Amino acid sequence: MLIGNRSKFIDYWSRANTGPICFEDDFDKKVYWPKLKEITKRWEIVYDPKHQVPTDDDMLDRLWQAAIDMVVEVGVLCVDTRRIMHFTRKEIEDTVANCNDTWTVGSGKDRVSAKHRGFEDYDHINNPVSVLGRILGPVSQDIYHAIALSYAQVAEMDMCHFQGNLTEIYGQPIVPGSPWEMLAEMWSVAQVKDVCRQVCRPGLADGGIRCIDLSAIQCVMDPGWGMGKGDFRCCLTLPFHKVEFKHLTRALQYHVYGVPFYSVMTSYPGGLSGGPAHSAVTGTAEWIIQKLCFDVALNGSWSADAMYFSNTSKYALWCSNHQNAAVTKNTHCEPLTGGGYQMTHGIGHENFFWESAASAMSATVLGNGISGGTGAQSGKLDHQCGFGLQFSVDVAKAVAKARMTREQVNEIVLQCQARYQPNLDAHIAHALGCDFRGCYDLRTVTPQKWYVELGNKVRKELNAMGLPVDYD
Repeated sequence: MLIGNRSKFIDYWSRANTGPICFEDDFDKKVYWPKLKEITKRWEIVYDPKHQVPTDDDMLDRLWQAAIDMVVEVGVLCVDTRRIMHFTRKEIEDTVANCNDTWTVGSGKDRVSAKHRGFEDYDHINNPVSVLGRILGPVSQDIYHAIALSYAQVAEMDMCHFQGNLTEIYGQPIVPGSPWEMLAEMWSVAQVKDVCRQVCRPGLADGGIRCIDLSAIQCVMDPGWGMGKGDFRCCLTLPFHKVEFKHLTRALQYHVYGVPFYSVMTSYPGGLSGGPAHSAVTGTAEWIIQKLCFDVALNGSWSADAMYFSNTSKYALWCSNHQNAAVTKNTHCEPLTGGGYQMTHGIGHENFFWESAASAMSATVLGNGISGGTGAQSGKLDHQCGFGLQFSVDVAKAVAKARMTREQVNEIVLQCQARYQPNLDAHIAHALGCDFRGCYDLRTVTPQKWYVELGNKVRKELNAMGLPVDYD
């Protein structure tokens, strides 16, 4: 039985108290960045915008080795103690060898398990390997239930980040660590559970991280009315090889209560991690760090363009795809979630669907799960919808049905990016397209006719590009 490295936590976490002292500014400038440059050059990791979907397996192997070198030679800074937690190559190898190849979420008839898949691996009953609904960003309280319902009605959805955030409750702003944050979490969980019951999926896994403080998470950990058995939550590292005690505390809380949780391999091309090649190295290293420090059950790449927030830009999508592919190829880990977690354009804009297509195609051919449904950088009010997720599901199914190769998918992804990248370069994508109220009939919670037709327009054009996705 592969149980991860949880038995090593006391040893590993103690290094936050005993490791060498290093101030954060010195860590960034004198340790992290110089080593990242050196290691990226050492392993000849190079950004090629014409290969958004990786086809060079040798480079993926080099990227994996570069990630190991980063963890060994840089370590992880605990910002609370200003000490570096160091790990040996043997400890990394043992952790990777003992990681599980399967994750399980949900309960009862809605319990779902997913097992590791390789590239172009379509010989399974369900394709893609998993479907994650993502409800990200601020949501109006009066349509919170409707937005959640639009996702729950997607039959193929295995789990959902019911993660819409209220900005106030009972007229009070929601501040982390306040009773208002706790009350908002209680209210949100009640809405989510009601929606799941209404679509006859009471055990559907909720992985929403709607609150920041652990107290708000703890206040709903009552299986009778709150967080159910099989629901999951999140535990993140800080970017650029850093962790805080509150992250370790959260991981301990989840493990003690048997709550599955996820993390994401973050990288920020254009930020402290440099360009896409450097960023992919540090993003891949985060998978190792999160196994060492948290032993997370679920993971995936979340690269964000630091110059203009986007998961699907020609820089960010390249990073996410290469990070996931390097881990998938070089480990037997649980299936990762790939593609863009949120789209840059508003949900009512045509390019929202082009971004969704590029994301779903990339993830599926690499053996990863897909996610989707949120637009406008997850920053504008009410830019989430189940129709967007259903579109991503149908695209992913088409990739598997046609048994597409990485080379074939790459060609279509490049065509998709040619449609939406200009608005990303102009920094205007987030302002385009209407929100949920403009796209849906609020009475029936169904997409309006014009919105369905817009999705079909993109489906037809994808068919002309060589992707046999269904359309009405």
